[in-house]
This record gives sequence, structure tokens and C-alpha cells, in this order.
Amino acid sequence: MFRTARYTGAIALIAIAIVVLPAPAQTTEFKDVPPDHWAADAVKEVVAKGIMKGFPDGTFRGDQPVTRYELAVTLARFMRQVEESLKDLKARTPKVSIAVPVKPQHWAFKDLQFLISHGYISEESPLLRDLSKPADTDTVSAVLAQAIIGLVERYTISPEEMEIPEPGPPYRVD
Repeated sequence: MFRTARYTGAIALIAIAIVVLPAPAQTTEFKDVPPDHWAADAVKEVVAKGIMKGFPDGTFRGDQPVTRYELAVTLARFMRQVEESLKDLKARTPKVSIAVPVKPQHWAFKDLQFLISHGYISEESPLLRDLSKPADTDTVSAVLAQAIIGLVERYTISPEEMEIPEPGPPYRVD
């Protein structure tokens, strides 16, 4: 049970990334992810897409719990790529007044700022408090739900914004 809960967030992000995003040609091998590991292909794919990077010592550490900081950074990388794939659509810029909970020098600051400014996390987000805590299943579920809601709100056109062409002349059917 614990093992399942630990991997839920990573599996969800990996699955979404594999389906939605195109992959560049480069991949990285990790000392702790042998080619026959059950997640080896998925790990290679999210690394190739730039969503996850691994650690400087050449490990991926997929058996370790992910902190809320790490979840925020991974989610921000993913959402940037989703936005890139939607670049032809008009995006709304949400009006937010949520403070980034870390100093500008912090390694996760820019990613948290991105998630906040683009409306992908709300004021109630677990990513805005206790950031060094592990991201449990409830946290991952809440964060992914907020990101999806933010994405829909950012790219959905209201009826007032729709361009509806004037009707043409009626067609005559003989």
C-alpha cells in the first residue's frame, strides 16, 4: 500500500507526459534505474522531455518520496511544455495575489512563481506550505486537480469571446 501511494504522483505525471508531449532525441541513463526496471522506459521518456532530471550523482532516486518542492518544480516543467503545445490558443492571465512562499534565491522560486502566476495552483494549494514535506497521494491529487482546473480556465473561451460568423444567405435545395 505504501509503495503504491509513494509512486502515485510520479506515475500520474509520467503517464500524462508520455501521452501529451513530444520527446526530443536525448535520454539519460541512471545508475539506480537498470534497463529491466519496471519504470525504466517511462523514466527515460520524462527525462528526455525535460520534465524530470535526476540528481548530480547520476541517480534518479525513484524509490525516495518526492518533496512538495520537487513536485512543484516537476509540475512547472510539465505545465510549461503543455503551454508550449497550446501556444496557438489565446491564454488568459489570471489575477492573482498569492505570495511565493520562498525567497527569490531558492531553487524552486521561479517554478512556484510560474505556477501561481499562471493560475495552476490556488491559495489553498499544499505546494504553498510545508514544502519540504513529502508529497503524499492526497497532495499529488489536489495539486494535479488544481493544475487541470487552472489549465481549463486559462484556455477556455467564454461565449462573449467567441467569434461567430454572420450567417450567409439561405441555401436553396431543389
